[in-house]
Amino acid sequence: MKVRRKGIMLMASSLILAVTLAGCGSNEAAPSETGKQSPSESGKAAATTDAQLDPVTLKIMFPGDPPADWSEVKSEMENRLADSLNVKLNVVFIPWADVLQKRQVALSSAEDYDLIWDNNPTQNIAAGLYEPLDDLIEKVGPEIKSNRSPQLMEANKVNGKLYAVPLEVNFIRPWTFVIRKDIREKLGIDPIKSYDDLIQFMYAVKEKAPEVTPYIPNGTEHIGLKLAGMLDPNANLTAVLNYPGLYTKGNDGKVYNIFDDMDPMIMKNIEQNHKLYKDGIFAKDALTLRNGEFTKGKAAVTTFFDFGVNLGTRTGLEKSVPGATAEAFSLYDTSMKLSSTYKAGNHIAVPVVSKNKERAIQFINWLNQKDNYDLLAYGIKGKNWEDAGEGLYKPSIENPYGGIPFAWGWNPALDRIDATLPEDVIELNKWERDPNNFTTDILSGFTFDPSPVSNEVAQLSNAGKEYYDPIVLGLVEPTEGLVKFKDIAYENVKKIQTEYQKQLDAFLAGKKK
Repeated sequence: MKVRRKGIMLMASSLILAVTLAGCGSNEAAPSETGKQSPSESGKAAATTDAQLDPVTLKIMFPGDPPADWSEVKSEMENRLADSLNVKLNVVFIPWADVLQKRQVALSSAEDYDLIWDNNPTQNIAAGLYEPLDDLIEKVGPEIKSNRSPQLMEANKVNGKLYAVPLEVNFIRPWTFVIRKDIREKLGIDPIKSYDDLIQFMYAVKEKAPEVTPYIPNGTEHIGLKLAGMLDPNANLTAVLNYPGLYTKGNDGKVYNIFDDMDPMIMKNIEQNHKLYKDGIFAKDALTLRNGEFTKGKAAVTTFFDFGVNLGTRTGLEKSVPGATAEAFSLYDTSMKLSSTYKAGNHIAVPVVSKNKERAIQFINWLNQKDNYDLLAYGIKGKNWEDAGEGLYKPSIENPYGGIPFAWGWNPALDRIDATLPEDVIELNKWERDPNNFTTDILSGFTFDPSPVSNEVAQLSNAGKEYYDPIVLGLVEPTEGLVKFKDIAYENVKKIQTEYQKQLDAFLAGKKK
């Protein structure tokens, strides 16, 4: 991809990508040894070095809503920063439904942000809207680098440069089914051990607990290629970004489409989803409902990008349905030998228009110090959480804090695991955070530049919502649905596939030199 340092005034509509926001996840991760100076030593060094810095207010764009106790956490952060970086924080929270559009409007109009969360920064990098960070990180960001594996840092560069700090604790995308444990036990069903067991449980719910919808999956990403790939892990089936109908398999460096090369497991999965919908297992309005319905007590099964049942889901369900309990069932296990691209699902970038670029990176580095990270991720110690041993924490049930490190500082060296999770879930979390448990995917380090096919991407996104999503969610008969989708989308799918393969071939050829 040729990166241009111009185009700041591009229209926002030309930049918006159809991306999935569930890139964020839980705040649970395993520790690793970094060998760097302690947080107290780092803080002393910062205080000594930065005491004479002029005061600066950093304007930061953040997705979602502020968590409970945010004002108290922000105040404590600024108290600490006053003694080191002399920074105050202007954090602008943008609702998830609006964050993509408002981010692009802010960038295209050169609004004065210093840091911006971006789940997929490719086009904004191509448009020259983000500052290259390698030199700044070398100068003032040592802990940004030391808290991330070489695989993570290298895989998220574009043309050999890092334009956004990768925020990730997982080297695969965690994903699990969450189940109403109380209903399972009431029906006398043994713990779920397989996907077939799960299907049988959902049918039992329909028959014996009709007041609850058996299954409300969290959208097509959860039960489409993700599920098909997990039902046949050795096939390495993976969706190509969020381009409906395109996928990779077998780690062979090739891009496939479902019209010319329908993988049998993908088709089997689509057909099974259709049966589940016809049989009343899926919610009738599965296109619009999401996993929040589970927390309200309206579903017996849902899906999350997570391992285990996070605290918010547990407490929310118990408040909605007194006596209700939840448990998780995962198709992953720690013996699997999977590949990883080491691509981050979240990033923090510095816009080229920022007047405080160095201070912004100093602040991100400050967040990569243990005590400061704990504050951002878990809130006030003693009120929102307690230390539960190395790499573990115990969240407060009375004063939970929905930590927000995923958009500022997420890293596997400092992130903690919720000690109240079952031991097998803790082990899964540790497993997925160790880069050495995975082989390097052939796509690792490759970044697709969609600008040559931007019109086709936009058209395919619209067609996907109208035709592809109902197929994956089982709302339409698969063969008929695929014929309609092909009629509308085939030309765009082929053009994107051709361009993607062209860029991938060039990338792979360059690696061989």
